[in-house]
Amino acid sequence: MTGHEGVQHWDTMADRGIPDLSIPLWRRFCDQLHTRVMCEWTGGTRFTTALKTDLFDEVVGDGLVEWLLTVSDRVEGIDVSRGIVEQAAIRHPRLVARQADVRHLADHPTGTCDLVISNSTLDHFANPNDLAVAIAELSRVLKPGGLLFVTLDNPRNPVVSLRNRLTSRWMGRGSLVPYFMGHTVPLTELRQLLTSAGLQIERTGHLMHVPRVLALHASRLLALDSWPGQTLLGLMHACERLKHLPTSPWTGHFSAVLARKPPG
Repeated sequence: MTGHEGVQHWDTMADRGIPDLSIPLWRRFCDQLHTRVMCEWTGGTRFTTALKTDLFDEVVGDGLVEWLLTVSDRVEGIDVSRGIVEQAAIRHPRLVARQADVRHLADHPTGTCDLVISNSTLDHFANPNDLAVAIAELSRVLKPGGLLFVTLDNPRNPVVSLRNRLTSRWMGRGSLVPYFMGHTVPLTELRQLLTSAGLQIERTGHLMHVPRVLALHASRLLALDSWPGQTLLGLMHACERLKHLPTSPWTGHFSAVLARKPPG
């Protein structure tokens, strides 16, 4: 989704859709999963300036900003929706939040960030060319030696593939596809796009192996701090062991890559 229509869509989500998507148990799982992967993949590195490319997670849950503040001197966050930016800034006072389009980071000079996290941001474009444009822009703002973490919907996962075949008129109108889903690519093509932008691949994998539709709707029924809720949370994390199996390219809902901008 691009241009003015894209901004309107996410502004509408900020105004109307946040309460329906703020499922505490599910959001806790998502935040813990991404935080654990980032801790493992970055290996305790300390960063000067970190940039997160959308703030939806920080509005519907805790997101990654609070973890980023423990490993970075300065944390910036952008979102195309002014409403989401305003809500994220209220929830996270130490976050430097601003409205911006990841494809045109005019307020970010070249080589200013040593960590960029873009988890499920770049798979919401209607125009396939925008994916390469956004990756090139993120590469530009990275400092030499800086890291870029990207996740995209994994089209090899049968559930993701089936969901993305739904026509756009159904997207954003129900609990199955509550927001617009755009173009995505498999892990091999994501690697190629990153290397074409001048980045070196450091880590790759597939994330979120839990049966997502079942777990998401079960999470609606259970309180986060209840015994059944904590049991379900543990079971969801246990499903991540599937990443070690040869079937992981089909069970993972997201493709993930950590890439580095060459030093000097």
